[in-house]
Amino acid sequence: MRVFNRVVVTLLLAGLFALGLLLLVYSVPWFGYRISELPEVLWLQPLYGGLESLVSAAEAGRLSAPAVAALVLVALAGLILLVAELKPSRPRRVRMERGTYIARPVVAAEVAAAAESVRAVLGSSVKVKARRRPGALVRLEAHVRRGEDTGPLREEIRRAVQDRLARRGIPLGKLRLKLVESDPRQTRTRVK
Repeated sequence: MRVFNRVVVTLLLAGLFALGLLLLVYSVPWFGYRISELPEVLWLQPLYGGLESLVSAAEAGRLSAPAVAALVLVALAGLILLVAELKPSRPRRVRMERGTYIARPVVAAEVAAAAESVRAVLGSSVKVKARRRPGALVRLEAHVRRGEDTGPLREEIRRAVQDRLARRGIPLGKLRLKLVESDPRQTRTRVK
């Protein structure tokens, strides 16, 4: 969305620059043009005529419904683009403490290694999101054998992940753990 916003803002600013330059040329007597001749410029005639009729209809209070809808849509699009441009982007790296950062794949590898160190876990998949505060949002999907008691296993995996990340100095913001019962033949680690 940022690229689209930058393109729109760049085009808008280029148009405003061209309009300002044109008004400067016509308003300063150094160039030999007068502001009263502006409506007679050939390439501006359709724009000037349409703009003049729109402004006069708005002053008289007789705008058509499609014109009002178009003005509302333009205002809403401008507001949405402004909010999207002002919203800061999501950080790419996980913030640790005092301005140090670590890459998300490194955090994902540490979480996967911690989860797979638990004996009942056959495999795992990890997704890490960075936050503006220290710590990471971690989504861990651990594959376990069918019929395992998930209550104590969930706590054991959670504790293993927290301990390993704490030893490495990586703060954990939030851990979402999902246990998936799997067949050992279909997981990466077949037998433990």
